[in-house]
Amino acid sequence: MSTTLAAEWYVDEPQLRVTESDARSALRAVTGKPVIPARARLRFGPGRTCEAIARLLDRAIVRAESAGLDPRLLVVADGSAEAGEDIVRVRRKAHGVADWIHSPTCRIRIVLRPAGLHTAGLHTPGQAAGTPRLSPADPVAPVPPAEPSAEAAAVRDALAEVIDPDLGVNIVDLGFVRGIALDGRTAVITMTLTSAACPLTSVLEDQIRAGLVPLGCVDDFRVDWQWIPAWRPADITDSGREQLRAIGFTI
Repeated sequence: MSTTLAAEWYVDEPQLRVTESDARSALRAVTGKPVIPARARLRFGPGRTCEAIARLLDRAIVRAESAGLDPRLLVVADGSAEAGEDIVRVRRKAHGVADWIHSPTCRIRIVLRPAGLHTAGLHTPGQAAGTPRLSPADPVAPVPPAEPSAEAAAVRDALAEVIDPDLGVNIVDLGFVRGIALDGRTAVITMTLTSAACPLTSVLEDQIRAGLVPLGCVDDFRVDWQWIPAWRPADITDSGREQLRAIGFTI
């Protein structure tokens, strides 16, 4: 996402699929350069390229134009990369054996500034040089709701019967259920999956609906999908690990 803040334009991506070392090298190569040549440098060289960050600059250029700014006048003034949670996917092998694929990610922040202000070394009013810049739109993962009631416990028991079609284990033991709360007679379920790109969200919602129908304490439900922080194999319960090993997963 990007936000105009006084004399600076922020591009902030919480989970970009790139290693921390590659991201930092890419940012060093383009810091101080006009944004359009910087994008070309990341995409075509010379030197090592980084298509993932080039696509971030694509977004920045499009949004700058939409805001009435001329991207030719913007400079990559600063940038940072911090290692994020790995994206974890399932890889099935022959004879029923499977394991996990880990894809590293980074949180990337790029600061763009009009060329004249960058050359003059000016910063946002009230901000000293070198002060960390915080975008007001920084994503913050919601705190999963507590589960104090008997009704919420009944919902959790019902969810323990919902089986992930890919992994063959229930969504509670897989660590997908992060919180349950009751809003009147509506169950609000905070959930995640192995990846935000997983196509099973609607399938699991259908299974959840079927599992909650027999409960007398709820009339409806809502799933709040939460992708940050990313799911990790460490979220699996001990029981879930035993079930996965029985199926043939290496964990």
